[in-house]
Amino acid sequence: MGKLLSIETGFTCNSRCKYCTQLDYRVIPQADKLDLTTEQIKERIRFAAENGYDQLGFSGGEPTIRPDFVELIEYGRSFGFGRIGVTSNGRMFAYSRFTEQAMRAGLDGFTFSLHGPTSEIHDRISNSKGALEQALAGLRNIAKTRRKFGLEAHLMNNQILLPDNVGHISEMVELLAPQGVGLFMIQPFITQRSNSDQLGRFYVPYEDIVREVERAVPALRRHGARIKPYNVPNCLFDHLGPEFIEPQFYGLKSFREYEQSHPGEFKAFKAKQWYRIDACKTCEAYCPGFRVEQYPQDKMAAELVHAAGEFVARQSDPAERSAESFTVSSTESAAERLLFSGTELFDRATVTTAMTELAQAHGPVSWLTAFKEKVSQPKQAELICELTEAGQLDELIFITQPMDQRFLAQRVLEKGNLEDLRKGLFRLAELADAGRQLPKLRVLFNVGDLARLIEDPAMANQWSRLCKALGRASGLGTGRQQPVDAVIAISNFPRDQKPPDMTRQRADNLALARKLEVACKLNHMQPVLATLEDRRGLDAARAKEMATVEAQFAEVLPVESWARRLMRHPMSMPEMDFVSWSPPWLFERWDLSGGQQAPQAAKELASNSDSGLRTQPVAEIALTAPRR
Repeated sequence: MGKLLSIETGFTCNSRCKYCTQLDYRVIPQADKLDLTTEQIKERIRFAAENGYDQLGFSGGEPTIRPDFVELIEYGRSFGFGRIGVTSNGRMFAYSRFTEQAMRAGLDGFTFSLHGPTSEIHDRISNSKGALEQALAGLRNIAKTRRKFGLEAHLMNNQILLPDNVGHISEMVELLAPQGVGLFMIQPFITQRSNSDQLGRFYVPYEDIVREVERAVPALRRHGARIKPYNVPNCLFDHLGPEFIEPQFYGLKSFREYEQSHPGEFKAFKAKQWYRIDACKTCEAYCPGFRVEQYPQDKMAAELVHAAGEFVARQSDPAERSAESFTVSSTESAAERLLFSGTELFDRATVTTAMTELAQAHGPVSWLTAFKEKVSQPKQAELICELTEAGQLDELIFITQPMDQRFLAQRVLEKGNLEDLRKGLFRLAELADAGRQLPKLRVLFNVGDLARLIEDPAMANQWSRLCKALGRASGLGTGRQQPVDAVIAISNFPRDQKPPDMTRQRADNLALARKLEVACKLNHMQPVLATLEDRRGLDAARAKEMATVEAQFAEVLPVESWARRLMRHPMSMPEMDFVSWSPPWLFERWDLSGGQQAPQAAKELASNSDSGLRTQPVAEIALTAPRR
């Protein structure tokens, strides 16, 4: 097997596929500035040549729309790579001159991303009218150029499986195999923080995928083609045999444009996007296991409830209270209400089950949400009312993330969730106007984000729109008006830097606290400072300065302790930051010390990374690989 280096060239694209994980980046002004430069890509090509790679691949975004695309192919060919390929929507290859230039420069591998056998299906998924016909014209141009100049062309297709198209795998083989496509890669929708609210819309269970691959076997046999599943365990297709299935190889290394790494700086991907089942214990395959989106919903609910029980039990243990706790007086409304986040992968039934069991055991709960859930926003708004009316949900706290914020976990620019919050708040307002009951509404701000929202002119529109929506949901100007709290939390100091001396910044911190207080009250919000008190997850220097700055803000703002309220469960642990909106800047104070321990099932769920998988513990769950 060859050694392939895949280079992600950037974000820009001439399609807007509705499943795409990069759509958020394209709303950012001048998003092309995030793309790698020509020289950065050439630097990576040189690294590949000097380190034993014999294959080169380009992906994006859409690499073929780069003005330097042919130049990069020529540069790669000058190093003698055995194959140079591209992952593309195929639309640029509809231009015969471009196709000839690229292939004569050395491009001989083509992975098209076509998702439906008809224009109605594919063009709807890609949000690009005429996209399928352009790609099919591109395949014809590739065949014509291959014959004209005696060149090689290795053709594959990559189909993202959605409810719209999972039933058309066989038809895709019938359409594309006569055009020379011999390998059909398929993969289900993969959720991330940016598109977690689309999971309910795009989720396809493994069982459906296996069934449709089985249905495609006659077409594969007729055309001598094979299917290569991605992000689906190979064992689910063992019964079909190697004649029709090419297993996924998990040893691929790639540069990602958002990392801006120097060549050779391959960083381990720490997000635990996989879990394992009983059958994995004896499996010899090098495979990460099952995608976490497929994790059984009943297990999610059970582990949340179990984690809550353990958390409550720890609160009665005096040893769990830090000797250096920051003394606060909690408000009565917040006293002892369990507060949790990390429900992005829960479906509606799972949320309902978990909330019901939690309320029965511990009383009404508080839900921390970014309105970016698997449950669609209209259904989540309805669910919020139902849970409130059933006496299970006491408080709803909205996580805020402004546009253009750099996430520590991903180090990329994202649009945030304020627009999603705005839409969700207006949905809640409509339900309240119709007589439905809402819980107490609160909104959580990182102090730095809130300062940006009120001080940065570029953020003024986001702040204004959010405040208007909060006022509308709270019934401002109506007979049902209720106060909204602006909960402010101070984020941790950077881990790898010496924290600043907060005693020297007292005046500035007091001035900022007053500014935030005024901005909130002008928009009919009551500001309150939330603290976790316990800082065992921080080193001594950061813990000391955190206590100092919180004490300074407490001179201006009322204080509320979340130390005995805020809990973590498996789906909100640090390893889930790739999809969970649980604020890492708040939880980190516990994460490094084990002060917040997950139940055993959570540890097993989070134990598997993309390397060394066969030696890791296995989650004990009921799901088994189908055998026929």
